[in-house]
Order: sequence, then C-alpha cells, then structure tokens
Amino acid sequence: MQEALAVKEAAKIIGISIRTAPKSGGFDDIAYKILTDKQKKSIVHKFKEVVGGLQKEKSSDFKKALQLDWNSDADAIDKSDCLLLVGVEGAKALGLNCGGCGFGNCAQFSNAKRPRNLSIPGPFCIFKILDLGIAISSAAKTAANFNIDSRIMYKAGLAADKLELLKGYNPILGLPLSASGKNIYFDRKEKLMAKEIWVGINKAR
Repeated sequence: MQEALAVKEAAKIIGISIRTAPKSGGFDDIAYKILTDKQKKSIVHKFKEVVGGLQKEKSSDFKKALQLDWNSDADAIDKSDCLLLVGVEGAKALGLNCGGCGFGNCAQFSNAKRPRNLSIPGPFCIFKILDLGIAISSAAKTAANFNIDSRIMYKAGLAADKLELLKGYNPILGLPLSASGKNIYFDRKEKLMAKEIWVGINKAR
C-alpha cells in the first residue's frame, strides 16, 4: 500500500518530465493526465470492446493472439499502481512543408479527411509524433530514476480515446506505473503465447 501511494505522488513529478520535454519549434501541443483509480479501471473494461472491433475479419489464430495480447496488457494495467496518459494534437501541422506526413505540403495535410472509423485516425504531422515519443520517453526515464517500473502502451491510448479521457488529443499513449517485488510488465505468459502464434502465422504466409 505504501508503495502504491508513493507511485501516485511520483506521477506528479513524472508529469513535469512530460511538460518540460523538448518540442518541435517550441510549440507545446502535448497534454497528459494522471488517471484516478476509477478511470484506470474504465480503461481495463474498454479493452474488451476495442479488441473486439480489431478482431473483425481475422483468422481464428489471429483473433486468439489478439485476445491473449490485449488481455495481458489489460491485466497489467489493472495491477498497476497508477496510469498516465500522454497525447498530442497530431493533426496540427508544424508548417515546414517537409512532406514527412506523406503529403506535398502542410495545407494538403491539414485538409486531409480523417475517418473516425480508424483505430488511430491519421494522418499526423511527423514532428508531433516525434514530440509524443520524446515526451513519453522522458516520463519513462523519470519513472526509472525513481525505481518505478513502467511500460509504454499504445493500447491504453486507444481505449482512452474511446472514453474521451484526453479529448482533442490523438494519438494517445499510456504509461502504467508499478512498484512491486517483481516487474509486472515482464515475463507475461499470455504475451509470449501471442507472439508464438503471430510468428507461426507469418511463417505460413
């Protein structure tokens, strides 16, 4: 119990690492949120709905692997002491016309349609994606400095988007935090089983 309380306090300092992380052009389009226990639980419940949508028109083996993989992450989040969300306004163009997004210029990128039926409704500015990666990596680094175990999870971000826990920001990543006698994010049997199935599927192609 005392470790869990300490992790929740440390999350506030970890949030500072997100806020002060370097950002392209000095534009701060990053947001983060430290979830309550109730909100964390809602993420776990939302996993089942999201993975159900991803399983459509997939082979039985692929569906099984997805289920194992997502269940493992849901269980890990459920056991975590705290969950942070980090998001970015990925649809905002930096204005360099660099073409990194796949479009000829920033105007074409900004005018692109972003269908909401996609799990992650891109396209996104490549610099905003870099900013997101730097911010959450800074958070993971600070967690490690406090000897707090963590794992960057895109699945938590997908669930958070569905629940509108960081409305207006996309993509979103999750950073669960844990302090226990053993790192709960390693040596997960379900993750290993899922990987074996996917390896078998790829070899059969």
